[in-house]
Amino acid sequence: MRYQKLNRFSDSEFKRLVGVPRQVFTEMVEVLEKAESLKKKSGRPHTLDIEDQLLLTLNYSQTA
Repeated sequence: MRYQKLNRFSDSEFKRLVGVPRQVFTEMVEVLEKAESLKKKSGRPHTLDIEDQLLLTLNYSQTA
C-alpha cells in the first residue's frame, strides 16, 4: 500500500498497518531525507518516494 493511501487512516489504524506510530514514521522519513540529500546524485532517479521505500522496509521487517 502506498503512503498516500495510508495517510487517510486514523493514527491507531496507521500504527496497526505500518507497525510504528505516525510520529515515529515522520521522524524516520526526515532522517532518510537528510541522508538522501548528502548522497552524490548519479545514476537513475528512484522510482519510489522515500515514504514508500520506508513502508516496504518496515513491511519486510515485520514479516521476516
